[in-house]
Amino acid sequence: MTTRSTRFSAVDAALIGGGALITALVAAAATRMPVAALGLLLIVALAAVVLLGRERFARARVGAVLTALLVSLPLLALLGPSFALPQVPQAFLFRIVLAVVIYAGVCYLLLRRDPMPFAAKDLLLPAMLWFAWLLLGLIWAPDKLAGLNYIAIVVTMAAVLLATAAAGGTRRRLVWFGYTMLFGYAFVVGFTVLEARLGVRLPTSRLLTAYTSQTYAVTSVFHNQNDLATYIAMCWPFMLCAFFFTRRFRWLGLTLLFMAIGAAAFVRTGSRSGLVIVALCGASGWLLFNNSSNDMLRQFRLEALLSQAASNKGSGAIRSSLTERGLQIAGDTGFVGAGPGQAEGIIGSGINALGITNLHNWWLETYADGGLIGFALHFVFFLLLVVALWPIARHDPDPLTRYLACGTWLALLGWTIGSVGPSSSVSFAPMWILYGLGLAVVSRARLAARQRTKKLEENDAAALGGEGPGAGEPAEARP
Repeated sequence: MTTRSTRFSAVDAALIGGGALITALVAAAATRMPVAALGLLLIVALAAVVLLGRERFARARVGAVLTALLVSLPLLALLGPSFALPQVPQAFLFRIVLAVVIYAGVCYLLLRRDPMPFAAKDLLLPAMLWFAWLLLGLIWAPDKLAGLNYIAIVVTMAAVLLATAAAGGTRRRLVWFGYTMLFGYAFVVGFTVLEARLGVRLPTSRLLTAYTSQTYAVTSVFHNQNDLATYIAMCWPFMLCAFFFTRRFRWLGLTLLFMAIGAAAFVRTGSRSGLVIVALCGASGWLLFNNSSNDMLRQFRLEALLSQAASNKGSGAIRSSLTERGLQIAGDTGFVGAGPGQAEGIIGSGINALGITNLHNWWLETYADGGLIGFALHFVFFLLLVVALWPIARHDPDPLTRYLACGTWLALLGWTIGSVGPSSSVSFAPMWILYGLGLAVVSRARLAARQRTKKLEENDAAALGGEGPGAGEPAEARP
């Protein structure tokens, strides 16, 4: 028996030298520019994945690659401009992958004979009509450029919605989508620890350049604290439902860890509007009525918000004025709406300008821009989604589908009022991901029901077709 001797080749030397160089660069960047170091690590990780998996990638089918990219779109939309090149901030990873998916996907669909499985087209119809009404609103919109920009944002977010909805095509795809959302949540709330402890902020954070006394606040991948608080609050129903759908210690332990870090991040946002959804957890009662002298906790006091509204100052007064102006915009246009993206310019200009260019209320935004028709179409889409999820959450035989239906249903209910948190929800990716998840769950439940029905029919046909003695003989000839 002979043994083959190993030799130290030039490739081995190159790998060791490259690894040492990368380690030195990352260490140097981490001490001076932590964000740059994180970006460098991500680039190295992506390069390693490509190099190590190049043979597998070469054998991969086009459809499988497109599906993987499609499932990754919601996660990339959630992380948003945070994953962008410093020199080209507009070229972030989500837009790059979206462009690849659109180009390659259109070519692939032209060659594909079988349509992609999706069984919730009836629920999607009101949303499509709402978008068509927005396009029609461009005719009377005074600021065409703002309208086109608004439409472009809606189209981008619609791609996120459809990519999420496509995850319901198969159960495996839905599982992988869930894993991407777990990773996204871990990154979002995990980065708040760096913000709170080290003061490191991503380029997208308004606190990076804004002058504010809220040095304790965190924003993570979002622009402001309210967006982060709303996202965390939307995730809580899924974590709460986990305690009713699993008894596995590792999942329950991970859920408790996520809830603890999320709660710490939520408190540091100082956002009172996000408490609407977190009320499901019962902790908001203390926060709303606390008498703490801590500046961070005092931000949540309901008494302060009400007194501000009564004295016509502060956040409460601004919210009241924004609501009044939003309702007035639709009324002044004969209830057809000012057109896509027009409300922001109207409230931000004129002698009664509030100094704020967003309505801070998604329902008010759909009403001001789209009038009664636009608001009704979007609300019908939302309502049909809630109604369709209810029986799935109660009776679907698949625990995964039932769990996702429960979490989505609760999150949608919280969003009815929690939507007042983000400044403008048209570009708020978590809302569109939540809509898409609702469609994915309904589609998966319906497709699975069809498969079960088809299997039963095949079994009945096999039984009636006659297996055993006398099969194939006329019925009257059988004994």
